[in-house]
Amino acid sequence: MGDIIEEREKIIEEAAQFKKEYESILEPIDELNPKRPFVYISIGGGELGDLVLTAAKRELGGINGGIMTVAIDRYEGFPAQDVADYYEIVDMLNGDALEKCIKKYIPDPKEPHAIYLEIERIDTLRMFKLGKTEGYRIVSTPYAPLIGMDRLGTKLLFEKVGVPVVEWQYADSEEEVKRIAKDMGLPLIIKPIMTSSGHGTTIARTWEDVEKAYEYAVKHARGRGDIVVVERYLEELKEKGTEITQLVLRHFDENGNIVTSLLPPVEHKRPGATYHESWLPATISEEAVRKCQEYAKRVAEYLGGLGIYAVEQFVIGDEVYNSEFANRPHDTGMVTRWALEKDEGALHLLASVGLPLSNELMRLKVKEEYCVAHVVLAPQDLHGEEVPVRGWNAGKVYAYIRKKGYKGDIWYFGKPTAYPSRRMGLAVAYHEDIEEARRRAEEIAHFAEKNIIYEV
Repeated sequence: MGDIIEEREKIIEEAAQFKKEYESILEPIDELNPKRPFVYISIGGGELGDLVLTAAKRELGGINGGIMTVAIDRYEGFPAQDVADYYEIVDMLNGDALEKCIKKYIPDPKEPHAIYLEIERIDTLRMFKLGKTEGYRIVSTPYAPLIGMDRLGTKLLFEKVGVPVVEWQYADSEEEVKRIAKDMGLPLIIKPIMTSSGHGTTIARTWEDVEKAYEYAVKHARGRGDIVVVERYLEELKEKGTEITQLVLRHFDENGNIVTSLLPPVEHKRPGATYHESWLPATISEEAVRKCQEYAKRVAEYLGGLGIYAVEQFVIGDEVYNSEFANRPHDTGMVTRWALEKDEGALHLLASVGLPLSNELMRLKVKEEYCVAHVVLAPQDLHGEEVPVRGWNAGKVYAYIRKKGYKGDIWYFGKPTAYPSRRMGLAVAYHEDIEEARRRAEEIAHFAEKNIIYEV
């Protein structure tokens, strides 16, 4: 299994060299021209794709302002489909089909464009090759998603840049997972080598959990591969700690230099492996904030390019452990839509297009109160993998928020089908007390859940 490590270490070394070459040819953009529009493709059109592509219209005027958007996903009716200028429905794990879609809209990689990988469930290697060998602009660089979507590569990168991680090992069989579990002891987190939003992840507290974890991880991986990462679960995290997503932005400044800007750390909690709620500002110490930002900055500056980097971290007191990273907006960061001067989607789009940005855009706009976002989920007792959604009682939800006297909001994603516990939207609440803000956001979310109408 040594070859598995050596292969990834080589890629990490290549990434640093590629950054120097790549950034030397990047230039800030001066003009957006409708007659020769900048083409922005989002591969994956879920809520994070929607957040980015809507920014092209509300910030830059869309195709008439000189930026043409394309969304690609696997099913009809995906959230970003109706906001993009063009869309395609393909199996994103099919590299030939994916490449054909890209070249349909960007036949010449010398034309102004950027390609944003919103989801892990794609042919990442094909995208890497398009960027590395053919010159397509894969955001933030071709190497960043290749490493960030690979949990083993991520751990090795963290070691390379010298940021703390929890104890971990990797395995390529059920027997190897069991051996590691015996050596490290329980509880453990067992996750696919390629995952997002907790898909395929098990928090193993019992031996029975361990026995099921490998098959579950491989089956639900966001891509292909039979390798899993096993890491120690920090028991004290639940009682004494919290989780942070540290967002950093690589962008041009007013002098045409690529710089790294630090956004406020986003705090979040999850009862299981998937995203549940997040808020700004975070409640961690100043020392922990400093470490979160410093560690995330090291990752972003090693890989380079333009756009958002999101580093997931565990914080216990002043100690910070780095877990995963993505070179794109993050689901926990969707709260920035209500809490920052510009949300993570707009920042990612503007930066990766090549526009010079000010740090003023990345500051908190909420004053003396917390802004909490809580997921709205499909019910667990839905029958079938794809249940059609008939609609939702929007009026009732907005009336409920007003009747309760809450300062709050709702974001319904508009997914055409649902499966048990699928993420259908976000509920938002503000309050000067963090626990009250969390309670109100959860209350709005649960009310909204009861007002989504399914075909049953």
